[in-house]
Amino acid sequence: MKVAEPLGERYCARLVALPPALNTGNALIDDEHRQLLAVMQQLRTVCADPERLADCLGCAGARRQACEHAVVGILGDLFAFILEHFASEERIMRDAMMAVTEHDLCAAHIEDHAAIAQKVQEIVSRLDFAHTVARIRELDGLLGRWLDNHIGMHDLILVGWLGKGSQPPPDAR
Repeated sequence: MKVAEPLGERYCARLVALPPALNTGNALIDDEHRQLLAVMQQLRTVCADPERLADCLGCAGARRQACEHAVVGILGDLFAFILEHFASEERIMRDAMMAVTEHDLCAAHIEDHAAIAQKVQEIVSRLDFAHTVARIRELDGLLGRWLDNHIGMHDLILVGWLGKGSQPPPDAR
């Protein structure tokens, strides 16, 4: 049985530049965001014309099958990756004691992770050969909006909090 290669290794060669507005200054978080952008870029190349096609019914059967196969593979990788990314950020919060001292901020951050994971899972569950291009557009839009909003509302706060050189309260040492 072949072991799947980690997402980072597969998409590393295609890492895209992180737009300045999405740069948190944390190397680990920014690298993972670059990987997510690379996956989004890969997803956009699956369909020959994702902007104009309403559905996949006009494409030849072999082409539809190839698109669906590619999207299923990317989505499987993407879902596993975002879960690992979320776990990584949540581990950073926990290890930095942010979850204790800034409970409400951490709870909101974690809730946002759960919401995006659920939305991606919903898109995956609605995949069908006739509407692969619609799911590509839907997922691309969802991830783009989420990246913009999540980084600005949660990740920049997390990295800023880490940058303060926050230490655990004296009684927790």
